[in-house]
Amino acid sequence: MTTPETPAVDGGNIAEHTDAQWDRLRPIIERLPDGIVIVDASGDIRFANPAAARLFNRPAEDLIGTPFGTALIAGETTEMEIVRRGGGDLAYAELRVVDTDWGGEKVELVSLREVTDRKHAEERSRQLASEREARLEAEAASQAKSNFMAIMSHELRTPLNAILGYSELMELGISGDLTDAMRKQVGRIRISAKHLLGLVNDILDLAKVEAGRLAVATVPALVVDAITAAITLIQPQALEKNLDLSFTPGSEKLPAYIGDEERVRQILVNLLSNAVKCTSAGGNIVIDAVVSSPDPGARLLPRKSYICIRITDSGSGVATDKLEAIFEPFVQADTGPTRTQEGSGLGLTIGRRLARAMGGDLTVVSERQKGSTFSLWLPAEVRVGADPAGDNSAEGSQPPNSSATVLDPPSAERQVRGLAEVANRVMSQLGPIVDRVVSRIRTDTVISTAPSLRTAQVADHLSTLIADIVSSLSVLEEASGGPSQMLADAMEIQRLVSERHGAQRSRLGWNEAAMRREFMIIREEMNHAVSQAVTPGGELTVEVATAALGRFVDQAEFAGVRALEREKGG
Repeated sequence: MTTPETPAVDGGNIAEHTDAQWDRLRPIIERLPDGIVIVDASGDIRFANPAAARLFNRPAEDLIGTPFGTALIAGETTEMEIVRRGGGDLAYAELRVVDTDWGGEKVELVSLREVTDRKHAEERSRQLASEREARLEAEAASQAKSNFMAIMSHELRTPLNAILGYSELMELGISGDLTDAMRKQVGRIRISAKHLLGLVNDILDLAKVEAGRLAVATVPALVVDAITAAITLIQPQALEKNLDLSFTPGSEKLPAYIGDEERVRQILVNLLSNAVKCTSAGGNIVIDAVVSSPDPGARLLPRKSYICIRITDSGSGVATDKLEAIFEPFVQADTGPTRTQEGSGLGLTIGRRLARAMGGDLTVVSERQKGSTFSLWLPAEVRVGADPAGDNSAEGSQPPNSSATVLDPPSAERQVRGLAEVANRVMSQLGPIVDRVVSRIRTDTVISTAPSLRTAQVADHLSTLIADIVSSLSVLEEASGGPSQMLADAMEIQRLVSERHGAQRSRLGWNEAAMRREFMIIREEMNHAVSQAVTPGGELTVEVATAALGRFVDQAEFAGVRALEREKGG
């Protein structure tokens, strides 16, 4: 394009030049990485270089004569949002405007420097900061509530113990003889105080769990001992209601579980007590235990072996829409002023959180008027030297690819040395990893909704999700490859992040196939990054590092897909 007089860049100012001068300068302007456009007094574009054409995603010829669309003030630097032809992401450009002459008329020469990547990085940074702040506020509020509950529970226990003690002394006649009516009333006081003390103890346990101060042991223990102890405590209640409480033989042949024997007994006693309360006279309750791989309904690590203790009753059952709600604090299946069962609604909440603190879970399958089956999952002890190809029998051999720890003994501690260093190296490359994942997602045919979304929407949660997975490798080394409270906490955080990611993907139109494809991309990119970060010839092998990473990605995928399904179902 030539004009009688055309502009050229001269020390930051534009002067009038002849066609010959413009012809010499035009190749330079066309090679500039920044977009250059000339806008006339009416706001229409008179000239655009190739960089500007790429920025607008339109041929330069198509831009000529079209409105620029943004008010221009010479001497100022501003930013503008560009809607590219063909849809897709918005682009962002930094504008610098200079007054000049073009063929004898006053025009504006506009330099456009694309800052899209910087804007997206700033947006991601703001989102991460906002999420971090929200998480800290939520944790602080939860901590304050838990501290209050713990303090109040302690304060309540002191007078309640005094009430119990004095009522028992009165029943013994220490303060003088009692009439039958007086003895009956004192007995009611003692029973009520004992019931209230039980509720306070439940609240105290819940407060400790939520505050992270309830420690659980992770040592081998026998299933048969826990079941026998629980049945001994509950048998009188079952006999009183004429219930058949049976115990399927064979648990004495099972391998040990890894957990806290006292807390396992506490969970089983609560489950059996609930079963007795909810089962009509003449009904039955059955307890059995097996070695099993994870059930899809349980929040457990895949490819591991668990002891599953099942308690099945023929009671009233739980409505489908309340199966998850009953694990929330103070929620019961039978609600309202006409409910027939007493209790605080904390037993199942505490039971599930204790089970998860031990690396297991507590799940339920139920149908109204047909009964319920509660399953307590506990990590199975891996027997050193056991045949990895053995069957899943009661004799204790483990199914393929199973383990009670994140990495299989006996050399787990030695195998994970160096994972923290690998995690640090991968974290230093977090930005490029996220960019590669986003780029692949946006061009993947399975994830059909991605091309129409902004980069920031696709990248949302990815940085946090990948960072949490990588951080778990460091925690795994600190835990020496085995279960620990620190590792359980890290995996709980990872689950929450994965669930938020799944819910966000659901809102963006992802389906299950798209979600699983996204995690396949994440897995491939992270495997590549981890493989590059492992020191060749070192003690840590690429196979061990990627296997450990794979288990964390598996858990994240499981939680993310479940959250996506819940979001769509809700």
